[in-house]
Amino acid sequence: MTLPKTDQRRLRLQQKTREQMMAECRDQVSLIQDRDDYIPALDPFVESLRLSLFPKEFMDKAIPPVMVLCIQAPLELFLAAGLPVFKLACGSHAVQNTAPLQLPSLTCPMIKSLAGLLDVHSGLGIARQKFVIPTTCDWVVKFSELTGIYKTADIHFMELPHLRENERSSRRWLEEIQALKSWIERTAQRKITPKALYAAIKCHAKAFELFSRLIELKRSQQMPGLHFAIIANALPYQDINQWIKNATVYIRGLNPLNDTRTPILLMGSPIVFPNYKLLHLIENAGMAVAADDICSLERTFPGAVTFEDRSEYGLLRALAQRHHKGCICPTFADNQRRVNAIFNILEKEQIKGIIFHVLKGCHPYEIEAGMLEIQLKERGYRFLKIETDYVKEDEQNIVTRLEAFRRTCTLSNNT
Repeated sequence: MTLPKTDQRRLRLQQKTREQMMAECRDQVSLIQDRDDYIPALDPFVESLRLSLFPKEFMDKAIPPVMVLCIQAPLELFLAAGLPVFKLACGSHAVQNTAPLQLPSLTCPMIKSLAGLLDVHSGLGIARQKFVIPTTCDWVVKFSELTGIYKTADIHFMELPHLRENERSSRRWLEEIQALKSWIERTAQRKITPKALYAAIKCHAKAFELFSRLIELKRSQQMPGLHFAIIANALPYQDINQWIKNATVYIRGLNPLNDTRTPILLMGSPIVFPNYKLLHLIENAGMAVAADDICSLERTFPGAVTFEDRSEYGLLRALAQRHHKGCICPTFADNQRRVNAIFNILEKEQIKGIIFHVLKGCHPYEIEAGMLEIQLKERGYRFLKIETDYVKEDEQNIVTRLEAFRRTCTLSNNT
């Protein structure tokens, strides 16, 4: 049977896009592996990131993964139910070729890439899977409508209270965590016992200890910021125990650097594989990402979960508090704690330069950039806002600005 011409064109576009994605992925992997500081211990993390763009291996498992759109959904609950998770995050520019034409012209690049990813891998049935969508930014809220998955997928929304510092919001978010637990139990057809939840929390606490060690190595400029990004980005695509083993091997095999490049704090929009453009350009301009405030990097973990008792209510309440009060996403309305956390990093690490990364169409960070710039400059910190996309055409312009920024940071440190 001959397919209609429109279907034939769509299949050809999907195939062409997959080939372009493969080339894009190979180019980024080559850039990573050709570095002087590359070590074999990074291989499993790089491979997990490569597979995240071509998720057939994940989809072919006996238990298909739940698609999760934000770190606000506690991974401990999924682990306690034995339910695998696939984090929806994509930095591919090539895959945007198959994104729906009706998307707004200034769509968040990650949302556009995810829409394309769902289309280019439509044969895997991703759009018919189960989704957990916390209502963080407006793009995430509208994701199911923009991509059309509301027609096919089983979607569980988590309504995030955008006020943190009051008891009513805390109660509401605890109810959302309890509702997520019930949804996971129905999906997994398995009861989440307090014992299983406690074990999952302890497992993630062990991972957080290693994660904290990696942050320390990066802050002291003993490991490259790019290495940290690779390991952090890979966490949602590996079994947590395997990630712990891989991270342990990496730390043991690391040859500590003595990086003398100008240390900076990187803030702003998520940075995910394979779009490591800004990380490469920052290093090429003579600077090092010694610290960051990015939800796909250092904020991948909101922190360790602390609890007063091991009852179901006590553990769920501790999870809720950690993933609500512990989160410093710019989508919150009462966010002075976020500003204080940023100043704490700057004062503790003696960093004079802040690079604020804004993906075009990423409205929460676009709004925040202007307000933070004023406060940071008032305290004498150098601030540079970089607004970009997943394209490569603006690289030379960004490099020029970064090099000039490094010189101002150096002069500031010498005066």
